Amino acid sequence: ANVVVPTPENFDSVVLDPSKNVFVKFFAPWCGHCIHFAPTWEKFSNEVGSDVVIAELDATKYRSIAKQYGVKGYPTLKFFPKGNKAGLSFNQKREMDILKAYVEKFSH
Repeated sequence: ANVVVPTPENFDSVVLDPSKNVFVKFFAPWCGHCIHFAPTWEKFSNEVGSDVVIAELDATKYRSIAKQYGVKGYPTLKFFPKGNKAGLSFNQKREMDILKAYVEKFSH
């Protein structure tokens, strides 16, 4: 598995690293949609290039970080490309080909 699990201690150094494109899934362990989506996210992490870091954060465990990034529902996907560490909200279908195309479009 290539999914990185940041903590409050290293979130900024992992996600806000200006030299990396980072895609973060904010989830809740009890969330049905999250559980259903987990295998796709895992597979996606194995298929994207090394220039993209795939991460996931339990938003119920680290509420302050989730709140900071406006996470209101689960799963919430936010992409933090090299040039935009404010984060882009991913609001499309959570399917492999769409995820890949999205990352290719915004990774520079």
